[in-house]
Amino acid sequence: MVASESGRGEWSLAAARFARQTDRLVECAAFYREIVGLTELAAFEDHAGYSGFVFGMPDASAQLELVRREGAPPPAPPGPEHAVVLYPRSGFARLRARLADHGVAEVVPDNPYWVAAGAFAVLDPERWMLIVVPPAAGAVRIEEFLGDRAEIAWSFRMAEDSEQLLAGYIGRGRVWVARNDSGAVVGHIQAAPGAGESTWEIVNTAVAQPVRGTGVGRRLIDRVVAAATDAGVRRLEVATATADLGNLRFYQRCGFRMSRVVPDVFTAAAGYSEEILVDGIRLRDQVWFTRLW
Repeated sequence: MVASESGRGEWSLAAARFARQTDRLVECAAFYREIVGLTELAAFEDHAGYSGFVFGMPDASAQLELVRREGAPPPAPPGPEHAVVLYPRSGFARLRARLADHGVAEVVPDNPYWVAAGAFAVLDPERWMLIVVPPAAGAVRIEEFLGDRAEIAWSFRMAEDSEQLLAGYIGRGRVWVARNDSGAVVGHIQAAPGAGESTWEIVNTAVAQPVRGTGVGRRLIDRVVAAATDAGVRRLEVATATADLGNLRFYQRCGFRMSRVVPDVFTAAAGYSEEILVDGIRLRDQVWFTRLW
């Protein structure tokens, strides 16, 4: 909604608070305070029969109030568009990990806009949806790359330490890139037929540091899943180092499950230095993940 010219300048906001009735006050307050990490601005009990908590979103200029009135009937169940939407400036991936670590499962919003924006969603204890939108997710577009892959070999090298192996596979399969609003490549994913006609393998994928944690990696995987589905493929595989704890978490959050471990893959014979450490762990063994649909 756009303000009319006649009303502009007649008043201004100091803050805005959105109040919501809940029959599970303590549980919901703990969810937003201890799991999501919002700042508790105020708490009140039996104030003319009302008890509640007020949270900053992110500060006192925008507030969420959870309130319960003693003796009031339970509120109606929330619909699919009852949601709290957060737009973090940073820490998108950390918040996602924090929720997962607390056992909060993700759900798919009915509105396809949020999926296209790279957002994720969970349900709070009263089944209101909490949607978290990555910073500038809409500014990154995913498209198939049809040019000379030597031009984007630098992106492949973010995920591959062996020039020997990279030279052997960089020409395989198909490649999609993520481009920012200026057209620069900020990530890529390469997928090729794997073992059997019904399997594709993600051969190499990487996201540039400035946009990591904004959902770009997940969007690249989603694009491969869509392309594989169109091709009649229902199985996707990807391998990573057992030492790369970030990748181990990432692929499982994207719906992959561990299928096998192959020891002593990252060796000097394959072009890797024996001194490579990932998260303080020596690069040595390989783990394979599988996603079915």
